[in-house]
Amino acid sequence: MNKKLLANFKKILTQKKATITNKLNSKKIDEVEIETGGDEIDTATQSTEREMQFELSGIDKRMMQDIDNALAKIEKGTFGSCECCGKEIPQARLDALPWVRYCKECQEEAEKNSK
Repeated sequence: MNKKLLANFKKILTQKKATITNKLNSKKIDEVEIETGGDEIDTATQSTEREMQFELSGIDKRMMQDIDNALAKIEKGTFGSCECCGKEIPQARLDALPWVRYCKECQEEAEKNSK
């Protein structure tokens, strides 16, 4: 992969990381600002909203790890290679998901085995 393309992926990954960081920081502020009190329905609603935020935060944190991993691979010179089979991941897949770790075939196999 050429240097210009790698620089572009690095820029995209860095921007996505900043977006997720801002989103997670915003959620922390929202949690502090949640009002206490109210009736049982208000309390139940707030509890459900907090659970959903917690689950979404987990997804965001996982994506952040994947982005950090992709940025590290750019630095090591291994970006774009499948972590399972070592084959080059097609650029169209990297364009869609620049933090992807596996080629389509290995991803499908991993998902099939996890069921």
